[in-house]
Amino acid sequence: MTKDKPQVIVQAQAFASQLIPAVIGVLSFTLLARSCTPDVLGQFVIYMAALIPFEMIKSGGLQSAIIMRVAGNKEQLQLKVIGSAYWLGGIFSLVISLVLFLLYILHVFANQPGIELFCGLYACLGIVTLPLHIAEATAVVRQDMKFLLIYRILQSCGSLSIALYAFFALGSLKAFAIIHLLYTCLLVVFVIISGKANPFQVKFKVIEEVKALFKLVKFTILNFATTNLLKSADTFLIGSMMGVHAVAMYAVPMKLTELFEIPLRSLTTTAYPQLCACHNQSNKIVLRQKFIQYLSWCYLLYIPALCIGFIIAPYLVVLLGGPQYAGTAIIFRVFILYGLLLPADRLTGISLDAIQRPQSNFVKIMIMASVNIIADVMAIQFTGKLEWVAFASVINAATGAFLGYWMLQKTGAMGEGKVFGESYQYSRSLYKKNMLRFFHS
Repeated sequence: MTKDKPQVIVQAQAFASQLIPAVIGVLSFTLLARSCTPDVLGQFVIYMAALIPFEMIKSGGLQSAIIMRVAGNKEQLQLKVIGSAYWLGGIFSLVISLVLFLLYILHVFANQPGIELFCGLYACLGIVTLPLHIAEATAVVRQDMKFLLIYRILQSCGSLSIALYAFFALGSLKAFAIIHLLYTCLLVVFVIISGKANPFQVKFKVIEEVKALFKLVKFTILNFATTNLLKSADTFLIGSMMGVHAVAMYAVPMKLTELFEIPLRSLTTTAYPQLCACHNQSNKIVLRQKFIQYLSWCYLLYIPALCIGFIIAPYLVVLLGGPQYAGTAIIFRVFILYGLLLPADRLTGISLDAIQRPQSNFVKIMIMASVNIIADVMAIQFTGKLEWVAFASVINAATGAFLGYWMLQKTGAMGEGKVFGESYQYSRSLYKKNMLRFFHS
C-alpha cells in the first residue's frame, strides 16, 4: 500500500486498471466475432493461444521475481534488481527468439498456420517487449496505479485495432498478426519515452542479484509456463481433435470467463506486493491477516456476481458472439462453477510465491496441468461435447484450491488455525457491519 493514498483509492485504481481493459477486450472480441468467419476467428484464437503463453512465461516469471526481490526493500537495492532483470530477461528473450526463428524457417508447424506465423513474428516481438514487462513490475511494487491504468488501457486497444480492421477490411490471420506486432512496438516506444522503462539501467546489474533472480525465475517461469498451458490446453486440444469451428464455439463463453478475473486481478495487484513485503519483513501475523482479508473480499464480490451470470448466461453469449453462438450458454454456466473456485486457487498460488516457495507452487500447477489435460482428452474422446471440456477446468480449479491450501499450511507461513474458517467469519462480520451501516444511514 502506498503511503500517500488510502487503501480504498489504491484498490479502486487497481480495479479500474483491470475493468476498463477487460471491457475493451470484450467489446473488441464481440466486433471481431461478428466481422469474420468462425474459421478465421478460430485460427486467430489459436495464434493468440500460442503467443500469450510465451509472453506470459517470459514476463510473468520475471515480474514475479522482481516483485519478490524489490517489495519492502530500499531504493538502491531496487535499482540493482531492475538492472539485473534487464540483463537476465534480455538473454532469456534472445534465446526464445532464436529457437522460434529456427522453428519458423524449418517449417516445423507447416500444417498449423496460426502457430507457424506466431513462430516467425514472435521471434521479433519477444525481444522488444522486455521494457514493458519490467515497467509493469516496478509499477506494481510502487503501487503506481495511474500508470498501470493508462498502460493496460493502451495495451488492450491493440485488440480493438485488430477488430476495427476486421470490421472495415475483413482481413486475414496474417494481417491481424502484423497489426498486433506493429501496435506492440509503438507501445514499447511510448513506455520508454514516458520514462517508465529504461533499458540502460542494465548497467546497474550485479552478479549476486542476477543469481538471486535466476534462482526465483527458474521456478516462476515454470509456474507461468504451466499456468498458461492450463489456459491454452483446452484451445489446442479442441483445435487438434475437433477443428477450428469448435475452437470458435468454445472461445465465446471462454472469453466471458475473463470477466471473472477482473476483481481477482485487481485484488492480487495490490495483495501480492503486500504479501511479499510481509514475508521479507518476517511478519507472519500480518501475512495471515492480509491473506484472510483479500480472500474474503474476493468471495464477497464473486458469489453475487456469479449467481447473476448463471441466470443471464444465454443473453451474455448472444450479446458477445451473436445468435450463432446461442447454444454455448451451457458452456458458460459450467465455467461459472470454475469461477467459484478461482479465488481460492489463485490466492493460495500467489501466497506461495510471496513467501518465496515458487517450487511448491510449481508442483501444485504441474499436478493441475496433468489433471486438466487428462480430463480434457477424456471429455473429447468419450463425449465430444464442449461443456464437458469446460468441466475439466472446474476439476482443475478444485485441485488447485485444495493443493494450495494444503501446501500453505505445510509451510507454517500462515500460523495455526483454519484460514478458510476465519475468512468465512471475517466475511460474515464485514457483511453485517456494512448492512447495518446501510440501513442506519
